[in-house]
Amino acid sequence: MSSIDYVQALGAGAGFDTKKIVEALVNAEKAPAEARINSKIAESEAKISGLGKAVSILNVVKDAAERLNDAKDFNTFTVSNSQESAFSASSTSSARAGSNNVTVSQIAQEQRSVSNAFASETNAFNSDPITVSISVGSSNPVTTDITVSDASLQGTVSAINAANLGVTAEIIDTGATSDRYRIQLIGETGAENVFSLTSSDSSLSFSSVQTATDAQLNVNGIDFTRSSNVIDDVITGVTLSLNTVTNGAANLSVNQDDAQARANIVDFVTIYNEAQRQLKELGNSSIGGELAGDSIFRSLTSSLRSLVLGTSSSASGNVSNLSDMGISVSRTGELNVDDAKLDDALANDYADVVMMFSANTDDQSASSTEAAGLAGDISKLIADATDSNSYLTTQQEALADLNSDRQEELSDLADRMERIEERYNRQFLVMQQIIDQMNSTRESMESSFENLPFSNRD
Repeated sequence: MSSIDYVQALGAGAGFDTKKIVEALVNAEKAPAEARINSKIAESEAKISGLGKAVSILNVVKDAAERLNDAKDFNTFTVSNSQESAFSASSTSSARAGSNNVTVSQIAQEQRSVSNAFASETNAFNSDPITVSISVGSSNPVTTDITVSDASLQGTVSAINAANLGVTAEIIDTGATSDRYRIQLIGETGAENVFSLTSSDSSLSFSSVQTATDAQLNVNGIDFTRSSNVIDDVITGVTLSLNTVTNGAANLSVNQDDAQARANIVDFVTIYNEAQRQLKELGNSSIGGELAGDSIFRSLTSSLRSLVLGTSSSASGNVSNLSDMGISVSRTGELNVDDAKLDDALANDYADVVMMFSANTDDQSASSTEAAGLAGDISKLIADATDSNSYLTTQQEALADLNSDRQEELSDLADRMERIEERYNRQFLVMQQIIDQMNSTRESMESSFENLPFSNRD
């Protein structure tokens, strides 16, 4: 069947614009259905956006709560040291406040040995190849034979380093006018890490210039011996880095520092206030909030607010809630910090503050049914509300699937409208052909009448 060019055929002889009539008829049928589908798509897209925003907002609150939900989040300390030149000290969250006397009588050192001097780095020994034997260890030495196939200083250094014996070799340039190059061997710190070296070639020999020793120190009346100058197991939660011996006993004080905890508490208040403002906007119908009328979202934000403003699940002593530490709520639901009251609670009821926020636990499982404290409960609530199986997540997926179906509806509608347009075009074409025939008949009759013998043209 040959195709028909409706665009060229329509309106050719009719006294009205049939193409525009067809377009109007099709649009009259298409526009309401298309507008309805597009409206639903836009509504779903807005809600998907709102749900995504809610998840992001809540996760920011969760991050702030998680800086307060473990007891270790509050275990921050400052360390003061009366002899900082002799050793430095740093603390971790497992430290304990207190004063310590530290005397360092000897620091750990590594053995250092140097070879005899050579005129060139590439100087060959008397034989090639040579064998270098290295023994490492004081009580139970282990000997390793190393074959040096490139019998030069560089070849010897490379072969020793490749053996990975805990002895590092390097070439040093002494700057002497002659025989300026030597091989230096450096072991690991600690008396147990002494080493010795012999060579099958008599032209290569070594002598020790520094002896391997252990660190010797006394902490609070107890003597300790360690192979390293970095020592983290003599004072709980404190790492000592020894530089030199002390001048008598040094005083090392570990003091509780609430500055970081205070900053985290104030940050939480600030973040919660901003989150509340944004969540309210999402649920506000008067400003077109994407989640206005969503009862599940409204219930979630209500639960969060109740947790924040309510009594902690691990209330203790003088601090049961935020209000007890100077954090009050305004009429608009915004949290306000009374700095003086907060500082007083941190200074005098620190343990109660820790308990209130964290239940005095660390790394509590999200599936635990035990009290988790104010921050822990907030973290759990938000984790449940934003996980892959939660309403906020699954509803986004469901709405996206609906919109995929609606896009197919639009495609089907477009196909249907094309068929309807083609039907109208055919109908109007038939009508136009009839009109054309009638016009032709009329013209023929007029011509016949005009040519009759009795026609009066005056």
